[in-house]
Amino acid sequence: MPYVEVKVFEDRFEDPTFAQRMVEAVTQAMTSMLGEEVGAESTVVVQGVPRNRWGHGKLIG
Repeated sequence: MPYVEVKVFEDRFEDPTFAQRMVEAVTQAMTSMLGEEVGAESTVVVQGVPRNRWGHGKLIG
């Protein structure tokens, strides 16, 4: 039973359908890779992170 955690910039949630669409897309990807039974048992968590708290290398935001 896979557990997938997705972190994105929180402003993505301005679209009220974003989280639902992300969960559906990730679940579909799990299903295509691992089969229907695994996809049906997958858990997907989508979290928003403020841009000023996101860093890559030495860059923030």
